[in-house]
Amino acid sequence: MKKTFLFLAGSAIMFASCGEKKTEESKPSQAQIDSTVNAQVAEKEAAMKAENDAKIAAAAKAQADSMEAAKTATETKIKTTTKTTTHTTKPTAPAPPPPPPAPTTPKPNPRPGAH
Repeated sequence: MKKTFLFLAGSAIMFASCGEKKTEESKPSQAQIDSTVNAQVAEKEAAMKAENDAKIAAAAKAQADSMEAAKTATETKIKTTTKTTTHTTKPTAPAPPPPPPAPTTPKPNPRPGAH
């Protein structure tokens, strides 16, 4: 029985020593972790920037289209208004001169014989 026990204990020690050792080399260093995190952050920032740029471009296009439509409507209104309000006027004759003043009659002399 002693032999069996020693055999089992020796086998257990041998199997335990054959296991993979965890050394500092197998663990990622802080620099590797930082590099990975920075790469992921840059990737997400690029995705967000692209999304924001697309939203800004869409808003700018909508505003430009709105301004172009307003300009076209104004031009059409001006053309239509010009066509309907264009008319020729006849030259007006000059105003007649005012009538001459009425002739004055001499007033009768209240005193006879006095000139």
